[in-house]
Amino acid sequence: MPTENWYLRNKSRIMREMRLSLRSYRTEFEKAYGKAAGEAIARESLERFEASLPDLPYIGGDENRLSRALCITAFGLAMYRSLQAHGASVEEAARLIYLGTERFYTSFPTRWLMRWQGRQYYSPKQQDRVKRAAAASQERRYPENWVFEAIEGDGQDFDFGVDYTECGLIKYLEREGAPELAPYLCWTDYPMFAAMGMKLTRTETLAQGGQRCDFRLSRGKPERVEPEFLHV
Repeated sequence: MPTENWYLRNKSRIMREMRLSLRSYRTEFEKAYGKAAGEAIARESLERFEASLPDLPYIGGDENRLSRALCITAFGLAMYRSLQAHGASVEEAARLIYLGTERFYTSFPTRWLMRWQGRQYYSPKQQDRVKRAAAASQERRYPENWVFEAIEGDGQDFDFGVDYTECGLIKYLEREGAPELAPYLCWTDYPMFAAMGMKLTRTETLAQGGQRCDFRLSRGKPERVEPEFLHV
């Protein structure tokens, strides 16, 4: 069974995706630190991420769509470490990562791809895929994976929901000695779903000490939710 080699076998594709998104983050780094330092932070982030690939925990590879989420988490950590090396606090690093994420999801052509994904999300095929993935996660085949269940919506309060009771993001950051970053990275879910044309509502997250992450998703115009650390 392929485990630790999956990331290396897919390295060219993974690195291509991260290089594409890095443009948006580099813009924020340069605005905060100047062109030379911003470019250095971006370059160091990509180097750190590439070095981390062989050690990423295997959670199912192509069979688990959250494998990409784990790569994004590792990329977030790489940016955090690089920003730290240039004197950034966790709040300042989180601010730049959030703004870069928001910029990426609203950039061309990403925004069109995200809109398409949002339209597909409520299709019977996609809903069935989420439910099957939720059931598979309950088997806990991969210890570093997310564990969740699908929640049926009523079409009024929300259209579809997911309750996460274990989080791969938290597990990875704890393993890497950066648990303090987890609550901040959770905020990037808002611009992601907004780019998909979906409204995300949450009352608690595991990273903030809750019993679950209660994602509730609705069709319609998303609300812009601004975390406090955007104003540090």
